Amino acid sequence: MRWILPILVFVGFSLCSYAAGVNLIANGGFERGDGGIDGKQPGVGKGWEAVCGGSHPEIYALDSHVKHSGRYSQRMSCEGYNYRYLPEGGYCYHTECGKEIRHKCPTELGLQAIAQTTRKGAIQPGATYECSAWVKIEGLTESWEWFRLGIYWLDADGKFLSETREDREVSKNNYGTHDWKEIRIVARAPEKAAYAKVYLHHHFVHGTVWYDDISLIRVR
Repeated sequence: MRWILPILVFVGFSLCSYAAGVNLIANGGFERGDGGIDGKQPGVGKGWEAVCGGSHPEIYALDSHVKHSGRYSQRMSCEGYNYRYLPEGGYCYHTECGKEIRHKCPTELGLQAIAQTTRKGAIQPGATYECSAWVKIEGLTESWEWFRLGIYWLDADGKFLSETREDREVSKNNYGTHDWKEIRIVARAPEKAAYAKVYLHHHFVHGTVWYDDISLIRVR
């Protein structure tokens, strides 16, 4: 009898952890320090990963001065971007999904992202999810410079199924600078989806973008 209560508590916690309204992103406010998922990516929030790999403190930092809430935000900057860190050919590779996803980084152009994958089983196929982030930008100078919030949907084996992203980067950026704004996407998880990989993505030569208060919530 003494084992019944702990088992019930554990099962109840597991079910509630993925219930509607619960944030599936860990450290969405970047309050837990940096180091990425392996402690080897300075400036990247714990639980997140730099998609292109490696250590790039000239790009990523936790910012205690500019934040939407709490003590820190995730800052990404292209000032001082060093393309010599890139692999030969100017591409970064991400292959854990079983599909080669290329993030092209020609010459000094910055095209970087951080991402986080939910726990296995957190995503229910056919359920509807809302992903949101608060974003601030400063110093972008070209109409083609943008940032993006997106989701890679993965199956139980971690294989890529499809992508959902918000595509209003250029009109949203307003050619340079804006204070904190919330951006969001609402999407239905595809058939066989078991994971969601949320990514924060930027593509610019000049300026800085800050992200804070990231969430992924099942809404129905």
